[in-house]
Formats: sequence, C-alpha cells, structure tokens
Amino acid sequence: AVVGLVVFVFLGLWTNDYLTAHNLSVALGAYFVFALLHSSLPIVMQRLGKATPSWSAHLFPAATLLLVLLPIFKLVTGSFLIWPLVFCVDIIALLAAALTGMLATVAIVLVLTLVTLGAWILRLPPGLDGLPTSLFLIGGFSIFFIAGATLMSRRLREKPGEVGNIFGGLGVPANFAVQLPTLAATLPFLLLIMATLRVPLSNPSPVFGLALLLAVLLLGITKIASLDLLACVALGSTILLEHVWHFAHFQKEKANVPFLWYLGFATIFTVFPFIFHRQFARKSTVWASAAPAAPLHFYLVYEVVRITHPHNGMLGLVPAAFAIPSLLGLVALLRLIPRDSPARNAQLALFGGAALFFITLIFPIQFDRQWITLGWALEGAALCWLFHRVPHPGLRIAGIGLLLVSFTRLVCNPAVVAYHARAATPIFNWYFYTYGIVAVSFMVAARLLAPPRNLVLNRNAPPLLNSCGAILAFVLLNIEIADYFTKPGAYELTFQFSGNFARDMSYSIAWALFALLLLIVGIRKRTRGARYAGLVLLCVVLLKLFFHDLSQLQQLYRIAALIVVAIIAIIASFLYQRFLSQPQKQ
Repeated sequence: AVVGLVVFVFLGLWTNDYLTAHNLSVALGAYFVFALLHSSLPIVMQRLGKATPSWSAHLFPAATLLLVLLPIFKLVTGSFLIWPLVFCVDIIALLAAALTGMLATVAIVLVLTLVTLGAWILRLPPGLDGLPTSLFLIGGFSIFFIAGATLMSRRLREKPGEVGNIFGGLGVPANFAVQLPTLAATLPFLLLIMATLRVPLSNPSPVFGLALLLAVLLLGITKIASLDLLACVALGSTILLEHVWHFAHFQKEKANVPFLWYLGFATIFTVFPFIFHRQFARKSTVWASAAPAAPLHFYLVYEVVRITHPHNGMLGLVPAAFAIPSLLGLVALLRLIPRDSPARNAQLALFGGAALFFITLIFPIQFDRQWITLGWALEGAALCWLFHRVPHPGLRIAGIGLLLVSFTRLVCNPAVVAYHARAATPIFNWYFYTYGIVAVSFMVAARLLAPPRNLVLNRNAPPLLNSCGAILAFVLLNIEIADYFTKPGAYELTFQFSGNFARDMSYSIAWALFALLLLIVGIRKRTRGARYAGLVLLCVVLLKLFFHDLSQLQQLYRIAALIVVAIIAIIASFLYQRFLSQPQKQ
C-alpha cells in the first residue's frame, strides 16, 4: 500500500506538470497499469494464504479514477480515450470486490465514476454539440453499474426474502444490499439533471428518453430481483428531473412534447404493478410508487394546461380527469388483490388517497368561496363512509381533517359573512344551505364513526364531530337572525343585540329554543355534554332577558319574551326532572 501511494503521488505530480494532449495516451496507459497491478495484489495475497491486506489496499481503482479527473480539468478539449480506461477500471474494481469480498469499494468507485462524468459535463461548451456523447456515457455506465449493483445485492442477501433498511448501518449485508442498488440508480439521474441545467434544452426528448430507459430498467429489476425500493427511486428521480427541466426550459410554444412526456411517465409508473399484480399482491412498496405517480405529475400537467389555455374556465376538469385513473385503480385492486393479503388495506388506501387528493383539488381550482367549504365537508363525510368498506385508519383521519377545515372556514373566517350581498329572500339563502349542509355532514360523520369505529388517534371522535355540528347550527341560527334584520343589498352582516326590539326578542327566544333542543337531545341520547350545554345556554338566555332585554324592550315585547322564555324554561325543567327520576342504565 505504501508503494502504491508513492506511485499515485508521482503520477499525480507528473500529470499536473507535464500532461498534454500528445502524451495523454501514455498517461492513460500508466494509469491502467497502476490500477491493474495494485488492485491484483490483495487478490494474490488472499489466494496465497498470506496476511490479509489492509482495507486501504483495495482503494487503488478509486485512486485511479482520481487521477483521471486531472486530464479532464487540465486539457482544454476532453478526449474520448478517457472513457475506455474508466470502464476498464470499473471492471477491475467489480472483479476485485467480488473476489476479495470488499464490496464497499464498489460504492466508492461508483460515486467517483459518476463524479468523473459530472466533471466531463461541466467542461462541455454551453451548447448541444456534446450532449449526445454525454448521454451515451451516462446511459452506458448507468446500465453497467445498475446491473453490477443488482448482482452484488443478490450475493449480499444472506437469507432468502431478507429485507434490508436503506437507512441502516453499512456493515449489515442486508442493508448494503439495498443501499448499493439505490445509489447506483439515483446518481445517473443527478447527472441528467446536471446536463439539463448545462445545455439549452428546449426539447426534453433526449434527456427524458434516457430517463425512460433507466426507469424501465429499474422497474424491470424490481420485478426480477424483488428490489421493490428501486421503483420508488425511479419515480422520485424522474419527478425531480422533470421538474428541473420544466422550471429551466419550458416554453409555451413547445408545450405538446413535454405534456406527452409527463403523461407518459405518470402512466408507466401507475400501470406497472397492475401488470404484475400477482407478484406484488402481498407487497406495498411498489404500490407506494404507483399511487403517487399521478399526484406528483399533476402540477406539471396542470401548469401546461393553465399556461396554454389561460382563459379556460374549466380548469377543474384537470384534477377530475386525474381522479379517474386513481378510482379505476381502486376498483381494480378490489377485484385483483385477495382479501387475505396483509398489504391489501395499504394498497387500497394509497389509491384511495390519490383519488381523494384530486377530488379535493377540484373545489379550490374550479370553485370559490362557500363551494370549497361545501365540497370538503361532503368529501370528509364520504371518507368516513368509505372507512366502512376499506377499514384503513388514514381514511378516518383525512375525513375528520377535511371536516375540521370546513368548520374553521365557516366559524373562524370573518370574511365569510361578506361573500355575497344580502338576498331579498330571508332564511332560505346561501347561509342556510352552506352552514346547514356542513353541520349535517358533521353529524352524519359522527354517526358513521359510532363504536366500535369511534377511536381516532386514541381519541373518541363522535363527541367532537357532534359538538362541531351543534356549534355550526347555533352560528347559523344567529346569522339567519342577523341576515333577516339586515337591509337587502348589504355586503356585511352586523351582529347587534340592542336598538331593535324585534331582533333582541328573536335572539332570546331562538337561543332558548336551541337550549331546549340541546337538552332534549342530551336526555334522549343520554349525552352529558349536550345536557350541560343546553342548561348553560338557557342560563345565559335568562341572564340576558333579566339584565338586558327587560331594560330595552317595550312593554308588549317584554311581556311576550318573558312568556316564551318562561314556557321554555318550564318545559326544560319538567324534562330534566323526569330524566333524573328515571333509574340509571347499567
């Protein structure tokens, strides 16, 4: 190893001082001899049974690649002769690793080879002249290393079916069996991204074509070698490449070609596991790359449609069209995947989540104001219903999340009362159907999540949903009273509790009736929270009546308010006494 280090330093110094285009072939020959001799030494020592060489003795192929970087940066014009040498060094490294068992050196050589390719790309002139050569080199070395890494991975997996952790320690063979192919699959796409940023590429077909070849290769290895993570790596790398090209080079006048590429990539990744559904029926990783393929491509497709058709008022059709394949995939999974598959629920949830994503986007893209809220509330209730058919906990969480967002938009958003001018028709207006439908959605969801489906994140969900529904109903009650006493054409509601006798009495009577309704529901359903809420609201009404209304109302309104509230209080008292006298159920 010491002799090899001295030779490495000598070759580096000589290259830096004396290398020219005329003696490049001599330098490359010296590099090859250096790599071959010093890489063979550990193999010979191991075969002769002598002392095992140190780990540094296995790094000479990597050192050779460092020497190759010097001509690339030193010479004005790069020579293609460099690449046969790099290929030979890579073969030497793979053979040495296979014979000595030092497989970690393959990862080092892989990284340095692709660093060399990156340096070559950086030295290219800012034009398209060197692009074909660069793509040829990237494709050739990528296929070589992906195939080599796959073979090494099969050798590393000690037990059939053993699954490694990509984020686990490098010393565990099963982990390295996953990490090496992942590294070999990711780095070529980074080089394609570098090439995309280096040259003015208005037509992405050359780069996307090579990306398609690599993606198909990785999907094929996923099928043959059962390296399921490669499908996710292929999807993530392709998505990143597409977005980089789109932000750097997309032109409105040439939108058709990238539009077809975006749709094509999304289709390939989505369809792949369905073609081999028997092999992937009991797995979830491959499906985790298929279901998000369409959502991850949605932004690109939507941007193309939006830019090329800026005055189209039907952009909501884009997410609607994307939702169809996800829904069809969900139906196909229900028919193709056996019910006893341990991954069935996860697969259904993935495609159900993708369909949910697109359906959710339809409302903010196509509609505005209260229609967004209505759509999300109905969708949240629908997800709670879907949980009965597909018992995946994520559906309940998503459904309750959408309902809570709808609640927040209606209760905590002060702009909601200024969405539209006050209509000439009272009561039956947009407030009525917006707040009413959302409140009903909460109560339906609470009914759908009744025990034994009531625990969401270890919390009892129906009380929360019923409470939100009751609050929305109470807010609607107050809004309708305020709207009734607002002049037609006004854009803002004003909540005032004095200055208008009829309005003040309406608030008091309406609150008392609502309190009575809460009390009846609490007694009938034996719900303590509803009973207490009704009693508290009734006490508030009585306080308001005695300390506010009696000093403001005229004599006739005062008598009417007292009589109505008194009757309601008497009924409430009678019902509560009767409830307390009943024997408690065990």
